Amino acid sequence: MAIGPGALWVLESADGVKGLTGKDRAEALDRVRGRAIAIGTGLIALIAIYFTARTAHAALASSAAAQQTAAATEQGMVTGRYTAAITQLGDKDSLDIRLGGIYALERIATDSMRDDPVIAEVLATFVRGHLEDDDARRSLPEADPQRYRLRADLRAALAVLGRRSHDNNFFHSDLSGLDLHQLDLSRITLARTNLVSADLSGADLHDANLYFADLRGADLTGADLRGAKLGGTDLRGAKLGGAKLGGTDLRGVDLRDADLRDADLRGAKLDGMDLRGVDLRDADLSDAKLGGAKLDGMDLRGVDLRDADLRDANLRGADLGDADLSGADLRGAKLGDADHEGT
Repeated sequence: MAIGPGALWVLESADGVKGLTGKDRAEALDRVRGRAIAIGTGLIALIAIYFTARTAHAALASSAAAQQTAAATEQGMVTGRYTAAITQLGDKDSLDIRLGGIYALERIATDSMRDDPVIAEVLATFVRGHLEDDDARRSLPEADPQRYRLRADLRAALAVLGRRSHDNNFFHSDLSGLDLHQLDLSRITLARTNLVSADLSGADLHDANLYFADLRGADLTGADLRGAKLGGTDLRGAKLGGAKLGGTDLRGVDLRDADLRDADLRGAKLDGMDLRGVDLRDADLSDAKLGGAKLDGMDLRGVDLRDADLRDANLRGADLGDADLSGADLRGAKLGDADHEGT
């Protein structure tokens, strides 16, 4: 082996070991060989690491290039799908083709988060632009002559916007100021949707999903909201006069400065709510759940509170003139300075 002569040369050249014989010489020679082997092994390992690193770097570079190519290809496919969907959406003759475009856009928004806000704006613009079409509103059967059915593609676009806003907490579909009066929107999903100042007067919204929707200043006069999901809904300053809210759970809804005059709130759940500043004159709150509610100083004239649960409610200084409290549960209620005249 080459290491043998080399080790012997090192041994003969080293001071203090020249002239060794027998066993001592053999042991010294073994030690030199051992060190030579260790150094050689280390050098081989370093060389192996170097080439491995070069190979890995080349592989990473190739992988990055492949990923960039794949991303570009994918984005190109998304762009193609988007263009085709927009073309479908603009078809004036076929309702089915427009519906296909709407659902294609929904799928693209699901697959490509970066395109989600743009698609939401496209669909919102589509709804706004077509609400005034001659065939956008179709009369319902004689059983409900006061309401209209929204054209299928417009309703589908609203539903897609509602579903998308519900699934994505970062973007809210903007339908503010939209004219949706007297429309049948029952069971529709408009969760987390911006409906500020929208006209929903006379609309049928029973069993609709309006979780966390922004309805500040919206006109809901005479709207049917029975069974609507309203958790976290912002109804500040909304017009709800004559609205149907019987049995609806309003806990967690922001009703500050809302107008609920003549509203049907029979059996509604309002436990623990701060209702100060809400206009409840002549509202029907019979059998409503108002335990622990803050009603102090309020104008409650003509309010129907028959059989209402008012346990621990704060009614201090409230004007209860002509209010009907027959059968109401007032245990623990605070009635100091309340005006009972006419009750």
